[in-house]
Amino acid sequence: MSRLVDRLLERVAPKATASAGCSYSNYCYRTLYMRRMCCLDQGCQSWVIGACG
Repeated sequence: MSRLVDRLLERVAPKATASAGCSYSNYCYRTLYMRRMCCLDQGCQSWVIGACG
């Protein structure tokens, strides 16, 4: 389900996030696959999007 949401966000969010000065990165933390979003005026947030490995 989270991958479907990710695909939806990638279609809709790039224009909104680019204008808000946001960037995304994905990384593994222990066994969790995380997404981190950093915006110029809001700081950074991370959330789980799956499992690593």
